[in-house]
Amino acid sequence: MTKHPESNLGKAAAAIKKVRKILIVSHVNPDGDTIGCMLALGLALIQKEKEVIMLCQDGIPGRFQFLPGSELVVSETEEKAALAIAVDCGSAGQMGQAGKNFFKAPITIQVDHHDFGEAFGKIRVLDHEAAAVGEIVYELIRIFGADVTPAIATCLLTSIIIDTGSFRYSNVRPRTFSICSELMKKGIDLQNLIEESYWKKSRPMAKLVSYGILKALFSKSGAMVWSTVLQKDILRYKAKLSDADSIADDLRSIEDVKVAALFRETERRHLRVSLRSKDGINVALVAKRFGGGGHHYSAGCVIRNSKKEKEKLLKELEALV
Repeated sequence: MTKHPESNLGKAAAAIKKVRKILIVSHVNPDGDTIGCMLALGLALIQKEKEVIMLCQDGIPGRFQFLPGSELVVSETEEKAALAIAVDCGSAGQMGQAGKNFFKAPITIQVDHHDFGEAFGKIRVLDHEAAAVGEIVYELIRIFGADVTPAIATCLLTSIIIDTGSFRYSNVRPRTFSICSELMKKGIDLQNLIEESYWKKSRPMAKLVSYGILKALFSKSGAMVWSTVLQKDILRYKAKLSDADSIADDLRSIEDVKVAALFRETERRHLRVSLRSKDGINVALVAKRFGGGGHHYSAGCVIRNSKKEKEKLLKELEALV
């Protein structure tokens, strides 16, 4: 693993070994990286006879419910843990309501790879060069001595598949393939896992994604594109908020587009914004100005559902282009 000043794998592993009850928290609107990491880490800790609580405010999206251990995840809990671990959370706010449970623990560990995140855990295991947090969790599991079973390998590979865009993004590094090679040796059918976790779409999801692309608007230069999915659109296609996840990536893939934005209306009358870019454009800078964060080419934030706020964000994105 790349050595960074805040990469405290040994310290985190030592803290984990000393306690019995552990809480693992994912971020809101969970993707395959945060879910895969939470499940892999949770299964590894159970293997070491720890009492584990896996907490995700929004639950596990349908497309990831095939993953081993997903039935163990809860959306709320009153239980207190001796140690809490946040996986793939670039800021404390990304944990949502689960953040309250996280900070009740005497020992907190933050495992993350966001290059534009905030430090909030007492022990920080950060590697900004990791293609996915699954790479870091793999190292952590090995250090505290758990066996990487086929179930754990499946969850870790899902993390890497999702956050590399099925190995298409620029964040892929030689170490990524080395780790995947070790995980595949556990007998994982990589082709089937990629199909299940990345490419497969339900009918409601396919319709919502198609509608989101159809509604796309372009800047005069054609270098920027954005679309908006409202609650009524989600209800119309009997879809879920998470079913719109891939729209931002699909918009970015359009010829001549350099920046793409997807606005999703949440039940709280806010807009969840997903930003994507290419050609060196850093959308995380804009996301951070609006209280969010992320990576150079992939970031997000939440804004008020108002025309003024939306136009303000689009104006800042256009300035980047």
